[in-house]
Amino acid sequence: MAATQKRGGVEVDGLAESIRALGKLDGEYRKEAVQVFREAATDVQKRSQAAIGRVGRYPTRKGMIGRSATSTGAGVKLRASKYPWAYGAEFGEVVAAVYGNEVGQSRFKRRTFGEFKPPTSSDMFANTGGYMIQPVLRARLPHIEKQVSEDLTKLIDKAMRQAGVPRG
Repeated sequence: MAATQKRGGVEVDGLAESIRALGKLDGEYRKEAVQVFREAATDVQKRSQAAIGRVGRYPTRKGMIGRSATSTGAGVKLRASKYPWAYGAEFGEVVAAVYGNEVGQSRFKRRTFGEFKPPTSSDMFANTGGYMIQPVLRARLPHIEKQVSEDLTKLIDKAMRQAGVPRG
């Protein structure tokens, strides 16, 4: 399996098809496949949360980075509706609002957030953006791809054996 960045997240090629095929075999295997992806998303979530520390003058919260895993995929996201400063923490910013006026952070003695680091490429390995989630994805993606592939191979092998499909 290969991973690409699409629609603002990382998409694993063949993920939906694999989950659909497992779902036809037995509901138990589908749940196990979703659990494999949930574990990968949880790993990224925990490592990203640990990378936060303190964001400028805003304290970080345990729930600022969320994760999800469903039958259509798994993901990690910023909970910006609950924590409005989450995007500033992930991507930094150029200006800050001071009493309603936008002021360039270069004039501050202490920045509110880091410098603005937007996503620079749709290729996650060439991308240099972000401070929390994206650096963790760049570092962990090869391991995640390998682990998910191994776990799904074991799961499919188990399902095929139980279904009586001859294995070579």
